[in-house]
Amino acid sequence: MELEKANLTTNRESPKISVLWSPYSRRLRIAILLALALGIEGLMRSNINMAMICMIKNDSSKSQGIVKYNFSEYDGKCMYDNINSSRNSFKQYEGEFEWSGQQQSIIFTSFYLGGLFSVIPGAYLCTKFGSKYVVFWGAILNVAGTFLTPLTARHLGPYAVVFIRFLMGTGQGILVPCMNVLIADWFPMFEKSMAVAIATTGNQISVITALFFTAELCQFKLLGGWPAAFYVYAIIGTIFCTIWFCYVIDRPELDKKITQMEIDFISDNKKRIINVSQNNTIPWMKIVTSGPVLAASLNSFAQNFFNVGLVTYIPLYYKTVLRANLTSNGIMSALPFIVQLVTKITFATTADYLKKNMLMSNTTVTKMFNFIGSVGASLIIFLVTYFDCENRVIAVILIMMSVGISSGYIPGYNTSIVCIAPKYTAVVGSYCRIWAQFASVMAPFTIGLLVKSNNPKDWNYVFYILTTLLFSCGIHFQIYGSSSPMKWAKFETQDEEIDEPLQNETTLNEPNTIDKGDNELKNLKIN
Repeated sequence: MELEKANLTTNRESPKISVLWSPYSRRLRIAILLALALGIEGLMRSNINMAMICMIKNDSSKSQGIVKYNFSEYDGKCMYDNINSSRNSFKQYEGEFEWSGQQQSIIFTSFYLGGLFSVIPGAYLCTKFGSKYVVFWGAILNVAGTFLTPLTARHLGPYAVVFIRFLMGTGQGILVPCMNVLIADWFPMFEKSMAVAIATTGNQISVITALFFTAELCQFKLLGGWPAAFYVYAIIGTIFCTIWFCYVIDRPELDKKITQMEIDFISDNKKRIINVSQNNTIPWMKIVTSGPVLAASLNSFAQNFFNVGLVTYIPLYYKTVLRANLTSNGIMSALPFIVQLVTKITFATTADYLKKNMLMSNTTVTKMFNFIGSVGASLIIFLVTYFDCENRVIAVILIMMSVGISSGYIPGYNTSIVCIAPKYTAVVGSYCRIWAQFASVMAPFTIGLLVKSNNPKDWNYVFYILTTLLFSCGIHFQIYGSSSPMKWAKFETQDEEIDEPLQNETTLNEPNTIDKGDNELKNLKIN
């Protein structure tokens, strides 16, 4: 194992601060570029969620699944005719394809299945060739797939679209492991929550943009309707590829414009692994049996099942249960993720403040916010089952609240991933990402099966599953979760790890107890 030791100062008790929120901060630029990557690639991932209800014929019995639900009685209950001033003002969901509900769910699932196959190779590629080039070529694959989707759908059918989406998924599956590597290389411990929060704001921005603007593009016949959603986002993706290739730098010491103060600040407040020798073996058994790793993995599964399930099917929920028109659908679908964008920054800022000022240990902060994001969101999403189109405002508010506070996962288990095994950040990140990808594959397929008849009551089962999953995994994290480095992931160096003391290994049979050394954080003084 070769360790980068350049530019280390000897004054560890009073290191100079390089302010993150500065126009000259190079690590802030990395976080913003990661947000751009997640945002632009997210556009190419999420646009089909809204586009699908524009692509499918509204009156097709095949597109409704095996059983077509009769909405006449339900519409009377909801006073559907009175939603707008007249029925003529309602913008119909008109499409051209007669794809079954099962075919649609397979299309949704195929993207995440592709990501599942590229997670582990992605971690290796990021380490071997650098995140800059790996993310770049993955983005190129997504741009090409987005351009080809309309033509493929019209001339080759749904299963050809499945293949295209699978390839796009492989291109995006490498993004998160590369993000973890960049954050581990560029940010000290007490900035990691903020770094993850800044980077992952791209997820919310992409969903907000994709759901809202795709709904409008579907109605904009001058650009061809729904195909415009793919062509416009592919053009944006092309611009992003150029920006990423020109401005991303893999490690601080490779940046020719970084200030000496910033590189000293980064070096003094963290350890970075530069190269892994061929003789070094990854402790897979310790990783897969580690309590904190499993806790992070389970919560990664729960969060992604929750997020992917809602992002994929929330437009259909608003259409079939709340009976919203296309424009209203786009607005209401975007609102929860606008709230999530705000709460994410708020939670991350609060978490970093608590850690930087030694008000709580890293692990305590991580567990507290993960509890909010998991158990809190589960209780709110359960309440949605009591409301339908007669109380659509309450239903929308509850969904907004549940998605909003789920951003507690960012300073929660997401921060834990980049802290518990600094020596194996890419490996642990990829391992947790496998769980996330399994959830991303299962969510659209499972929900698609539950709501294939479009019966509004079927959605209650969806919310029951989400509630159970979020709650149980959240409680598990309170028992086993941590953000302290594991003993088996310690650095092979004489230099002192100042972020937080090493934690003894916690296995599946040994719940994580109070970290005895957490109070040692108070020995670090930041002036």
